[in-house]
Amino acid sequence: MTPAPEELPSSPAQEALWWIQHRAERKDLYNLTWRLRVTRLDRAALAAAWQLVVDRHEALRTGFARRGEAVVQLIHATGEGTLQEVGWDEAPGDRTPEALLDDVAAQFHAAPFDLESVPLARLALVTAGSVEELLVTVHHSILDGWALQLVMDDLKVAYEAVLEHGPGLDAAQVFPEAAVPYREFGRQARTGPQAVSDRAFWTGQLRGVKAAALVPDGPSGTHSSGAALRHRLSGGARAAVAAVAQRVGCTAFAVQLAAVRAVLARGGASGRTALGVVVANRMSPEDQRRVGYCANTVLLPDAVTDDERFDDVAGRARDGLWGSLPYQHVGFSEVFAELSAEDRAALGSTPPVLITHHGGIGSGLSLGHEPAQLLPSPSTSARCQLLVGIFEEGEHTVLEIEYDTDQLRESTVRAFLNDIESVLLASASPGGLVRDLQVSSRAAAGVPALPQSAAPERAPSSAEPAAEVLAHWQRVLGTDVHMDDDFFDAGGHSLQVLELVASVETDTGRQLDVAEWLDEPTPRRMAELLAPAGADVPGSGPAAARDSGPVTMRDGKPGGPHLHLVHGAGVGRIPYRALVDALPADWRVTVSEDDGAGATTIEAMAERYLEPLLSGERLPDLLGGWSMGGLLAHAMAVGLKRRGHPCPPLLLLDSPTPGAFSDPDRGDLDAFARNVLRAADAAVRPPDRLRLEQRAGRGIGVLAALLRACGGEAPPEALHARYTLHARHVAAMSRYRDAAVADAPGLLVAADLTDEDVARWQRLFSTEPVTVRLPTDHYALLRGDAVRQVAGLVAGLLPATVR
Repeated sequence: MTPAPEELPSSPAQEALWWIQHRAERKDLYNLTWRLRVTRLDRAALAAAWQLVVDRHEALRTGFARRGEAVVQLIHATGEGTLQEVGWDEAPGDRTPEALLDDVAAQFHAAPFDLESVPLARLALVTAGSVEELLVTVHHSILDGWALQLVMDDLKVAYEAVLEHGPGLDAAQVFPEAAVPYREFGRQARTGPQAVSDRAFWTGQLRGVKAAALVPDGPSGTHSSGAALRHRLSGGARAAVAAVAQRVGCTAFAVQLAAVRAVLARGGASGRTALGVVVANRMSPEDQRRVGYCANTVLLPDAVTDDERFDDVAGRARDGLWGSLPYQHVGFSEVFAELSAEDRAALGSTPPVLITHHGGIGSGLSLGHEPAQLLPSPSTSARCQLLVGIFEEGEHTVLEIEYDTDQLRESTVRAFLNDIESVLLASASPGGLVRDLQVSSRAAAGVPALPQSAAPERAPSSAEPAAEVLAHWQRVLGTDVHMDDDFFDAGGHSLQVLELVASVETDTGRQLDVAEWLDEPTPRRMAELLAPAGADVPGSGPAAARDSGPVTMRDGKPGGPHLHLVHGAGVGRIPYRALVDALPADWRVTVSEDDGAGATTIEAMAERYLEPLLSGERLPDLLGGWSMGGLLAHAMAVGLKRRGHPCPPLLLLDSPTPGAFSDPDRGDLDAFARNVLRAADAAVRPPDRLRLEQRAGRGIGVLAALLRACGGEAPPEALHARYTLHARHVAAMSRYRDAAVADAPGLLVAADLTDEDVARWQRLFSTEPVTVRLPTDHYALLRGDAVRQVAGLVAGLLPATVR
């Protein structure tokens, strides 16, 4: 029995991040990803090493939950560390390996964490041809950059130990020195005289101060998305930093902080203004070995004037950093809560401009005996207007800027970087005045307001359902759409259905009856179903009553041929649309779909689907299905024989034989993911190697990210629902081992079926079925030329009297 996690209070910083996570539109806002270029790692050894690191550090086994108005740490005694794998033997299509890995890294980074589920860290090994990368993504609430460096150092040690001694080691054997836990960090009392005095230091420092920021010049309307730029300081700028630091007696970071402040001041942020500075907040040798989130944000105020020297600005930056040291543990959220309303409005709950000195964090990494190169951050979300990260990479200094694309254009950020470079170059000689510094950046004091044109565009009001629905359709399909256009005729596919439905339901706050909409998949019908009671949808008529039995995909002509199909695993009628379109217009086509309730065995499902067919005027002229649908159709034929009814001809489209799903792994998340990626017909072919986190709540998010990287799209919630149905169907097929012989003629169309599969099916018919093998795969069988060939074969299966 797994013991309940230990509950401990969260630190102020962790609590603040929890609230931000649950209130922010972008749930990846505080994801931290290190993207490492590596050299052919041993996957098994890496997975074992990662588990050893998870076993070693409490932080990697910590989640968070709300208890009343407080947020607590949930520290688990054990945690499962999983290495996820995605690999293409060759970069697919016209993509370079680097371009494909760029997309994968960005999407994997953006997959959100459930803060109650541990570990709040994931490892993914991604390869494209000969290029291999390790993506390490953690939530900031458990690790800061310093701690992530410690974790990566431990991963290197564990990886080398596993390579040398093999798996089966425990953490104590690999790491003789005990880890320093996070649990006791940041427990300073929030009440009492010292705590009051510490907060009073900051409220006094920040009284009457405004935030410094660039003047927004958007818009992009991207809803607080972000981008990152990197700039390597020139040799001259680095020499200038060293010269100023020596003259003033300060660190290089104080000079770099002064340069940022000078650019903003010369750009127009005059008066007493504050910059946010992310500090390590590790005051002792023990803290420097502690794995957890110790970093904190402090606001350092200053007033830069034209008549002073740049050296004076650097000296005050030095003094501000040193003077804040005794108070750097005080959480910014606590300080902000005690500021006056006027000061809060002037500073903002998140400093618009943040600067942090990473130093050598992320450099000198290796796994095994091979170096690991840290690549630029794949983040596409912004925590503030401008976050300046300063890295020391060997002899080079690199500025990585994360910026809010709703507020700033890329050209504006590049100009800001150029201004920092030029200010540093100008500071090389002593005595230089601030007034002589030339910058092109425009800045202001106070929290920046978005330009009117940059305000995010909102979909039309719910009082205009037709226009609102059209806006969602056009976004998803990327083309002009009219009210009576068919979703699938306009190029939509099954996964885009999931995206579209999630989009309109989120925006309207109303639930769509998807099954009813699929009977008539047009914007007009969607608007009718989403409209509030009594609302008028232009051109709409009375809604047709919905049948409780099989759904009708085409009415055909009275007396025309009737084909009845059964759903495949995890899907409904959608895969059959192209087949229906390829059949003659007089054909009637109906489909049995699974609503996810009731029967859970093949036999019981077959009986359930037979009932409405037997209650009709006559049985269908053809009975069949693709994939699992063919297996169910055969079971239905057996049921008809048992009841003494004649069975119509059977159509089996690449259907698995009874007993083919005896392997329980056929229903796992990896198998489902391969099916989704193959069925999506995305721009990038599915990976050749794929291993995801098997806990659906975690693996589904990464699958959604991988799908986006491959050119598809589906909301994780919809994928989760589909996976649940898929797993249910696979479980039913895995229990179905023995089938009776069907007394009916048949057509077996094979694509991925083996010759042995075909032979098994032939033995399950009283008369050997006609077998046709088409040169395509399981999913392409219902698309393009292949499905037109299938339609011709189906028509030929009917007796001439019916045709």
